[in-house]
Amino acid sequence: MSRRDARRHIFNLMFQNEFNKEINTHESIETYRNEYENFERKDILFIKNEYTGILDNVEKIDSIIDKFSIGWSVDRLSTVDKAILRIAVYEIMFDDDIPNKVSVNEAVEFAKEFSEYKAPSFIDGVLGKVVRYKEAN
Repeated sequence: MSRRDARRHIFNLMFQNEFNKEINTHESIETYRNEYENFERKDILFIKNEYTGILDNVEKIDSIIDKFSIGWSVDRLSTVDKAILRIAVYEIMFDDDIPNKVSVNEAVEFAKEFSEYKAPSFIDGVLGKVVRYKEAN
């Protein structure tokens, strides 16, 4: 499975999490995994690590999104854009194995596919600020 496909599964889990917050992380991953049984071990490990990493750091991630999405708060974002931004901000700020350029590009591509027409430029702008912030610190 490609990393893009794995991110698509993470995106699905993040989206579902917005509507099922009472389900614990492990149960959520296992339920999702049972629906899509073709995961290789390395794929499920990547998905699980990213998903749990995002949820473990969601308050920090949301504060970063709030800081750099001028005029918008996380609460005002669509569920789709929130999920996309959370994945990308997590990768930029907490996962040094993934180049920032890849995280930004993937987020913009997901926004083109799943969100409204203005979302890709908004997401690109927010993530560009996050990358510059990280590189400056």
